[in-house]
Amino acid sequence: MTKVLLINPFVKEYDLSGGIITYIPIGLLSLASAIRGICDLKILDCLRDSCETRRTRDFILYGTPVERIKEIIRDFSPDIVGISIPFSAQSDNAKTICGICKELDPKITVVFGGPDASVNYSRLLKETLCDFCVVGEGEETFFEFVKKFNSGSSLESIEGLAYKKDGKIYYKPREFLCELDKLPFPAYDLIDIKAYLRDKNLYRDRSIIKNSISMVTSRGCPFDCVFCSIRKHMGHVYRYHSPDYVIRHLRFIIKNYGITNFHFEDDNISLDKKRFEKILDGIIENGFKLQWDVPNGLRADTLDFNLLKKIKRSGCKKLTIAIESGNQNVLDNIIKKRLSLDYVIDVVKNCKKLRILASSFYVIGFPGESIKNMKETLGLALRLLKEYDILPCLLIATPLYGTELYEICEKNGYIKKDLTDKDFATGTQVYGNPLISTKDFTGEDVKNLARDYLSTLKKELIIYAFKHPLFLFKKIREKIPFISRYLSPVL
Repeated sequence: MTKVLLINPFVKEYDLSGGIITYIPIGLLSLASAIRGICDLKILDCLRDSCETRRTRDFILYGTPVERIKEIIRDFSPDIVGISIPFSAQSDNAKTICGICKELDPKITVVFGGPDASVNYSRLLKETLCDFCVVGEGEETFFEFVKKFNSGSSLESIEGLAYKKDGKIYYKPREFLCELDKLPFPAYDLIDIKAYLRDKNLYRDRSIIKNSISMVTSRGCPFDCVFCSIRKHMGHVYRYHSPDYVIRHLRFIIKNYGITNFHFEDDNISLDKKRFEKILDGIIENGFKLQWDVPNGLRADTLDFNLLKKIKRSGCKKLTIAIESGNQNVLDNIIKKRLSLDYVIDVVKNCKKLRILASSFYVIGFPGESIKNMKETLGLALRLLKEYDILPCLLIATPLYGTELYEICEKNGYIKKDLTDKDFATGTQVYGNPLISTKDFTGEDVKNLARDYLSTLKKELIIYAFKHPLFLFKKIREKIPFISRYLSPVL
């Protein structure tokens, strides 16, 4: 039987990239559940196995050391190695492991997958020794890949698979999965969940840290925000697990692993309001007593007062709202989010009324924005903190591969030609180095705006603490990770 080794690579953390954060590799576990019946399967999570921290002049390298990775590959002797690339900022680590595989045995077939491989497969195939890239959802594509590998059949006809032949890149798209309920639960039994829960870095920047796990209940996004590449990875059509499936999944994790804290990692968990409400009803009616948050944020226009009441009652620990800009024209025509700021204000008012701990995402530095527009966004962030207790999270516009933003910046010369892992890792951070400069602003302008904003934010958070001392102290464990991450340069 074909031997398959799935690898979650080690990470590089730069001084301005936010620190080391580990996670349970739900993507790899979902892939593993799809192929476990047709291969001899092993998972190597380099953020869990024999982890070491090594500091260089430019970055911290955290994870399984190279010699240990070589040892595992030698001992298992895989035919196929699948390497996940969750972020463009970590692609170099996947390239390193690919090189290790080929050094040990050139016959090993190396396959890249994950978000970066989906949007960046041409570059990866041209610049590395990897043999194939899985583009988009991996369950069906990789299942077919392993099955045909077992039988010695041609791999080149597989939809969803990109490869290089005679110097050319070939790729035929696969239809996205429509019935997600057909997928089995992730293969949690293939890893030591308890060991993850003991990791001090697990989900370190989340409102819920202890005894928690991620879950994804839906895929795809019908919107066109210029900074997001989710459409190329998970599709433009919104698809989802049924409320019944989600409740069964939650019950399975609670019963088998004693976990009652969840990070819903969906990009649009509340897009179908009726479905989302049924999930909340199921959580309440089953008496799960969960704590949960939504790290990727929700669209404000999917929320109303009655839904917010159920969100609170079902155990939401922190609600994150993706606002992005304080200027309506920027939202509509530059970011293309098409979100009413008036409706946003109504939602945050209701959050305060219901005493829901809430935060918000803001992004500045888009081509087409003016410095005045950016100041409007920073002003809104401070206003919503002062008036409605909405904790702000400011990010800098970063042209990630696969986004319309990247295409705009590359076409107009707004970014340097060769972006590095370090650029992607630090460019988005409020205290990092902005990557975009246009005729209206420079990266240094954006950096100065962010610095002044942080200085003011520090003062406002002190006032906030004095205004809400009991509330603050009750929630201090939740607020510290969130606040300290963005205030560390000015505290």
